[in-house]
Amino acid sequence: MTTRQPDRSLLLAGGLLVGAGLFDVLSGIGDVDSGDVYVSLHADGLVFYDLTNWAWLHVASGVLLVATGLVTAFGRRRWGTAALVVGAAVVVVHVLFAPYHPIEALIVVGLVLAALRLVVRHRRGNRDDVRVRTADRPSR
Repeated sequence: MTTRQPDRSLLLAGGLLVGAGLFDVLSGIGDVDSGDVYVSLHADGLVFYDLTNWAWLHVASGVLLVATGLVTAFGRRRWGTAALVVGAAVVVVHVLFAPYHPIEALIVVGLVLAALRLVVRHRRGNRDDVRVRTADRPSR
């Protein structure tokens, strides 16, 4: 009985998701503790923005990314789907938050999109491996 080795592309995708998640958790914790308030000037006066709730959202999305990245590396089919769903949600969160932290958004979105591309390519490769043979003749 042989043990099934995980695909290297899924290992890389899992590593990228874990890296993006750790970066997201650490930057979210830094934003929660900082207490920074953003200010913008409007015709009515100054408007103050407290982004603490967004920071907690980044911490939660980072934890989800780390968990999904760890299980994606094992190559289970449904976890690939979970990685796609969680990754898409994280990309949406970071695109909405990009005006406040553009560098952080670029780093996390880049890592997540690279990982999602690897997951999608792996899923397509599994479908292409199945070849149909009819009447003992190879398919064309």
